[in-house]
Amino acid sequence: MQDFIAQGMTGGSFEDNRLPVLIYICPLELNAAGQEMHSHPGYAELMLVRTGKGVVNVDGRQETLSAGDFVLCGAGEPHSYHSVGEEPMTGVSCGFARLMCRGMEENSFIAHSDQPVVHAGGGSAALDTLLSVLEKAALDPSTASEEVCSYLSAAVVTVALRIHRTAAEQAEQAHYELGVRTRMYLDRHYLEPLTLDGIAQVMGVSKYHLDRVFAESAGCSPVQYIIRRRMARAQTLLASTDQTIRHVAAQCGYSNYNYFTELFRRTVGMTPRDYRKVVQGRTGHRN
Repeated sequence: MQDFIAQGMTGGSFEDNRLPVLIYICPLELNAAGQEMHSHPGYAELMLVRTGKGVVNVDGRQETLSAGDFVLCGAGEPHSYHSVGEEPMTGVSCGFARLMCRGMEENSFIAHSDQPVVHAGGGSAALDTLLSVLEKAALDPSTASEEVCSYLSAAVVTVALRIHRTAAEQAEQAHYELGVRTRMYLDRHYLEPLTLDGIAQVMGVSKYHLDRVFAESAGCSPVQYIIRRRMARAQTLLASTDQTIRHVAAQCGYSNYNYFTELFRRTVGMTPRDYRKVVQGRTGHRN
């Protein structure tokens, strides 16, 4: 067992196995007025929501919060909280100095590009339990309490980072699956009248979330993807059939001939008429 613990510590959460120092831990109760934007230059902060709902603004990003969610703020990162609704948002907040998470800057839990808000819900029960124990230990007047708090702080940070990592992996998988499902849906229905609102409703997510996730997956928005698929279809019809350009436009979901022609020119780099001349090598065609 001792060998196992030693090996675990060697590859642990902290550089050189240096444990964080607890600066404070205290209960938090916020109303709709909330806090002004502020930061902590000398330490990192973890805040866990226990009851109620609220909003966090952290380093220019805004996220909703509910019970079980927690926020990881590195030193110097501007942030503020306020509740949503009639009930206050309650939780616990703690600050850690000399925080040396492996691979990170001092007093940073995660990389600046990572998501600082973890929507853990019931998945943060173990973290909440540890924070409750840490709260009690911090009130212990005995001389051993500082050492106990240091080890408990390390446990809190380690568990929080594990939950963060798991949530990030699950979000990445969910984003991948949403991107795949959306692309499959668009491949089947791209010739039909589609809107971003309608696609998002089918996928069961907000249009803003869908637009962002799909762009990360496909390199373009859902609307741009539809246009590309339609233009590819138009190129095939122009090259392989004698259908009029108006008929090709209608076949590709466009009732407005002029709009189709301009969209084709912007996408392909030439008008449908010129494209047909190039690929078919002829000077005349029907319009």
